[in-house]
Parts: sequence; structure tokens; C-alpha cells
Amino acid sequence: MTRDVVLHIGSGKTGTSTIQRMLRRNAEALRAAGFIYPRTPGRARHTRLGLFVRPDDELVRHPDWLTGEPGEPAVFRRTFRRRLDHELDGSEVDGVVFSDEGLFVASDRAVTRMRRLLGRYDGSVRLVVYLRRQDDHLVSRYQQVVKMGETTPLTTWMQQDWTGTYDYSLRLATWAGLQPDAFVVRRFERERMVGGDLVSDFLDAAGMAVDPSALSHTDARNESLGAEAIELLRILNLYRVQHEGERPGLFGNHHHVVRLREVDTGPVLTLPSEELDRFMARWAASNEQVARDHLGERALFGSGRKTDGTTTEQRLDPARLDHYLELLEVPAAQHPAIRRIAEKEARRRRKVSARAARRIFARRLARR
Repeated sequence: MTRDVVLHIGSGKTGTSTIQRMLRRNAEALRAAGFIYPRTPGRARHTRLGLFVRPDDELVRHPDWLTGEPGEPAVFRRTFRRRLDHELDGSEVDGVVFSDEGLFVASDRAVTRMRRLLGRYDGSVRLVVYLRRQDDHLVSRYQQVVKMGETTPLTTWMQQDWTGTYDYSLRLATWAGLQPDAFVVRRFERERMVGGDLVSDFLDAAGMAVDPSALSHTDARNESLGAEAIELLRILNLYRVQHEGERPGLFGNHHHVVRLREVDTGPVLTLPSEELDRFMARWAASNEQVARDHLGERALFGSGRKTDGTTTEQRLDPARLDHYLELLEVPAAQHPAIRRIAEKEARRRRKVSARAARRIFARRLARR
């Protein structure tokens, strides 16, 4: 059966969870419009689809594979394809929607494998992607990786090569290799969305004739934690790595995050404006290229950087530690080791803050 495909590749931190929850919870409305959001690739996010199209050498190193139940790649691929074909064949619709934000940074080889997979359906392919200001995305992404076990401070973590993630022109050129019939690029800016609503905008981008008002879905929510809570999680991550043998970035803190959302943990962590300005400048030419090629405009983003309710101080006062350990019901036997880590990190952060202050003062003197 010929099937038309809508492939949503993210990027991450652009409301993908909201979109995926909407797609998962409204099977009947989607079926009435001629689409299925299959469960074989994943109940909400289609993680297994992203794994399926990756070559073996990429697959076995991928965090989603390592944190799942890794087995033999060949067995996984056979099982996935058989189950997906069975589910689609029983759907009696000719449209399918896939969504996995992990696909955004896929390699050329993975995109080639995706083209072969979608080619089996012999229908049209509509590729949908959302882009967010790189500086806002960076600090939001840091929150996510700490929730998943990251142990390094923001100022250290951001000192890596981000070309493969934030050179949007390069990313979209890679995905152009899919040779989609339609390549829809949207900006993750509420004022530019259809009806000022993400779900309405996605349905429009996907070409799906579904009435948003008839859908059951969870509104987008702000899942950001304050800087103090993020530093607490980082300290707990260090404990788990040093004392429980966990691997950084390969475990979750969902139960802690749920409880921390219930209390005020202060302003959200960010980087100094000067540093974010330099970061954005790296992608200026790339952003202009995307705006011209995909939107017919001169500027990619219109919204300014988010600055309200933010702080550049990534520090947890050890005196506040007992409050959080009680809130999170951390076993008492772990408290002494966690406290030693918290005190050590607090001393280190004070030194880092002092050096940063001296650098800022020196730059201001140089401008005079």
C-alpha cells in the first residue's frame, strides 16, 4: 500500500514532547484525517526509528541504545521492521507520521538509510523541522543533559564543538539528502506560530487537516528548573558516578525532577550575555543562509534572547543541602558523601566566579 509520510525530526527542546503527546493521544482524530502515529517506534517519541536508521557502528554507541536494552543490532532491525509493517498494514490509512528529535543530528549515512526505509512506502515525504535560537537552545539543552546524568558545569560543558548541532545550514543540507517532496522549516517562536499555538502550527506544517480544538493534548509546559536545583542534580550525578559506578549522561533523575518542579528553586541558569553574544555570532552566516534558502527572508530569528528570571551563578550553598536531601528523600547513609561533594563543588565554583569577575573587569577597563 502506498503511504505518504510526515517525518518530524525536531529539533530537540522545541516542543517535541508536546507534539508527540498530542499525536499519541489522538489516534481517532488522526485516523479520520488519514494518518497513523505508530507505536512500534515508541509510544510517544519514536526513539526506535532513530536507532533503526543508524549504521551499526553509530547504533551501538548511541545513548538511546546504551540506556535501553541493547542486544544484537541485526535482531533489533528485523524485529522492528516486521512489527512496524504489521502495524501499518493493519491501520487501513495511507498516511503515517513519525517523530524523533534525535534524528536532527543524524549523519549522512543515517539519512541515506532513512531514505531507503521511506522509499518502501512509495508515497510523498514531508519533512518538518523546528529551529530555535542557538543561545536559548544551548542553556535549555544543558538542563536536559543534567537531568540525564551530566556531571560537568555549564561553562565547561559548552566548550565543545557544536558545529554538528548548531550550524543549521549544514544540518538542513544533510537532511536535504532525504530528497523530500516538501521540506518545511519553522521557527520555534510563539509569535510566528499559527494561532500562536504549537500544536496548530505543527498540524499546518505537517499538512494534516485536523481541527486543533477537537484534540486532547497537554499544553506546553515550562519544565525548566532553577540554577540551584540544576546544581543539586549535578552534585547527585557526581555521587552516583563516584560511588555507584554510573556512567555520566547515561542515567535519569526523573523522580527527583518531578519533586523539584513542585518548589521554587530560583532563577534559571544561563551564561553571561557577552559569552552568548560570541556564541550566536558563530552561527550568523549559517542562520542567514537558512533564512534565505528556506524562508525567503533575511533574518532567521526575530525574538530576542530570554533574560528574565535568569542567573549566571551555578552554585548550591551547602547550608541548603539538607533541605533538598529531605525533599528528595535521599537515604541518610548517602548524606556524608554527598555533602563532601557539595562543599568541594561550592569551593570550586567560588574560585571560578572570582576568575570570571576579574576577566569581565579587565575587559571593561580595556574598552575605556
